[in-house]
Amino acid sequence: MITPALSEARPVFSTSFYSKVFLCFGLAIAMSALGTYLGMTYLSRFFFSTPVTSYILIGLEIVLVLTARMWSQHKPLNYILFAAFAFITGVTIVPLIAFFTMSAGGIALLVKALTATALMFGATAVFGATTKYNLQGLRGFLVMSVMGMIIVQLIGIFVPWGNSFEMIFSGFGVAVFSGYIMYDIQQLKNYPENQYIEAALQLYLDIFNLFIYILRLMSALNRR
Repeated sequence: MITPALSEARPVFSTSFYSKVFLCFGLAIAMSALGTYLGMTYLSRFFFSTPVTSYILIGLEIVLVLTARMWSQHKPLNYILFAAFAFITGVTIVPLIAFFTMSAGGIALLVKALTATALMFGATAVFGATTKYNLQGLRGFLVMSVMGMIIVQLIGIFVPWGNSFEMIFSGFGVAVFSGYIMYDIQQLKNYPENQYIEAALQLYLDIFNLFIYILRLMSALNRR
């Protein structure tokens, strides 16, 4: 996860900073939706026939995230790469979306997952913005949780798990990324004025992962 340089934190509340963050966040959501739409319309068959393409795009996403500090403050490159990242992210989930749209009740499940994600993001964001508790202590737990989840998912490639474990794992993922939203919203006040792209990227990663785990949880519950 990207960490702001706290030593350069803004000394006062900046309306323009928050406006830029949520404008970029909205741009990311729109570009992600566009990527998913175009991918579903023109690329879904290609993804199923050439699955290696998904891994290439995921690798490109990882590179963009890891190099964000290098390009996030260079206009207009920062907007171009940020929009490209969100677009690619939307494209990479096409196989998952296609799987649900082709299954019975899948579209209704997607709508429920999107609605639940929006409501949970709103609730956790409000809590993070208004709570008087310092959520800094959550950082270590959240980072270690994500690392553990990555390891478990890698193991799951070789040792598949059952539906009950999927419910537990997905539920834990929902809790972790809900925690990240609260933490990252509260930490916005610590970002330097010029790191609005990095702040927006962090929030976008939070809501994207929250949606994925809510969808997985609902799917697992639906198979009971």
